[in-house]
Amino acid sequence: MPQPLLQVKDLEITFTSRDRRSTRVAQGVSFQVSKGEILCLVGESGCGKSVSALSVLGLLPPQGSVTGGEILLDGQDLTRMTEKELDAIRTGRIGVIFQEIMDSLNPVFTIGRQLTEGIRCHLHLNKEDARNRAIELLKKTGLPDARAVMKKYPHQLSGGQRQRVMIAMALSCGPDLLIADEPTTALDVTIQLQIMQLLKKLRNEDGMAILLITHDIGVVAEMADRVAVMYAGQCVEEGSAEEVLTQPAHPYTQALLQAVPDLHTDCSEPLATIKGTVPDKYDDLPGCRFAPRCPHQENCPRTGEYKTLGENRFVRCDLAQGGKSHD
Repeated sequence: MPQPLLQVKDLEITFTSRDRRSTRVAQGVSFQVSKGEILCLVGESGCGKSVSALSVLGLLPPQGSVTGGEILLDGQDLTRMTEKELDAIRTGRIGVIFQEIMDSLNPVFTIGRQLTEGIRCHLHLNKEDARNRAIELLKKTGLPDARAVMKKYPHQLSGGQRQRVMIAMALSCGPDLLIADEPTTALDVTIQLQIMQLLKKLRNEDGMAILLITHDIGVVAEMADRVAVMYAGQCVEEGSAEEVLTQPAHPYTQALLQAVPDLHTDCSEPLATIKGTVPDKYDDLPGCRFAPRCPHQENCPRTGEYKTLGENRFVRCDLAQGGKSHD
């Protein structure tokens, strides 16, 4: 079996406050993305999805650091690289679409200025070649009047147009991996669908891998080849989209799927919910972090060990059938 493009192994991320108190915001996070594959990282807000993605890019805030595990890109550990080496990786091999569209574009520069700056800097093209590449990228993302868009400022574009510009920017250096963090936030449903279809089209054309962060199960069903589910700073399940969505092994994944309404849902019946809340401080919780909310807690040893169920199929649940622990 070929080596995955990206492997995150037992990742641990720690934040240190001004009074030197340390809090682990992610622990035991493991997932992998192969070339040409879309992996959806899914879970409730605050479970550690975005911070795990930022650690891959080496873009954690100053108070955050990777304190354990490995992040391998084609076998090279990104956590051991210098800032200069990481900068080359970020611009050449990994593209990123951040969650907040307007915060990612500079309001005082034109779209053309912002797009061509990175292209000239990292691909070493002259001004004219960089401009032509920027125009082609905008056309590729579905903006037909690309030359006019180049002259505009971010506030003159709609939300969908700005998101397409961000995608063009992320693709400007031909990355092997695209990290998209909630790329359709604040967009209406029609534009959301267009953006997701665009990402899938670009994956099929260019063969790049995509790490898509979302809390929308509908997006997962539409986009994912593989799924990694996170809860309270840990990966609790990983597998192919078909396996995870049709045969979820972890009670949290099962509860997430049960909470999604469909066309056959009886409107007179209350929607399914997950009892309880995500713990505020989970870094020092022993064993299974989902245990207080789990309907099977009385019959479970609650160790929360991560075990293999099959080829590239993992779950952090003692009651899941089959498999062996590898924690």
